[in-house]
Amino acid sequence: MTRPRTVTDDDLLDRIDRALSNRSTAGPWTLHEVAPAAGISPAGLIKRFGSKADLLHALARRWTDLVPSAPSGSRPADELRAYVSAEFGAPSAGAAIFALDELLTDLRTPESIALLREGWDKQTRYLEQLLTAMPLPRLADPRRGALLLLDALHGSLYRQGIDLDAAPPTDTLDQLLEAWT
Repeated sequence: MTRPRTVTDDDLLDRIDRALSNRSTAGPWTLHEVAPAAGISPAGLIKRFGSKADLLHALARRWTDLVPSAPSGSRPADELRAYVSAEFGAPSAGAAIFALDELLTDLRTPESIALLREGWDKQTRYLEQLLTAMPLPRLADPRRGALLLLDALHGSLYRQGIDLDAAPPTDTLDQLLEAWT
């Protein structure tokens, strides 16, 4: 008879996500590295998720689920700024490189690509809705604006990773908003 689970998969994914986000080094991570933060053994992670790849897929699905489907109804500019800061602000150059490395890893398998496409599409629709709700007279196509914003924010992660005039992602956002007003 198996013991009942005392920690949900969502709780484990939260802990693992936090551990990965707080890494100060670039490069591949291991189950042995994140297991202590999750409060479970590496074997327990395998039993729970199947493999490291399946754990990554679970993290990607969780990220997609956490992307808002629509604006909250607060001030769109404030909501956009908070979202950009939370989703694209890396605490260090090492964390930025790690995030980019994980992104490249996501592009190695068809399932990962499909999960990334789904997440980015949802993120683009959310950003598009926020941009549509803002007075931006020079932004002719909010969808294209949302895609441009995503491209620019990912570029700012690259710049932060190599410490080339690194600036917070909200600076990138401000420059685009200024161009659209």
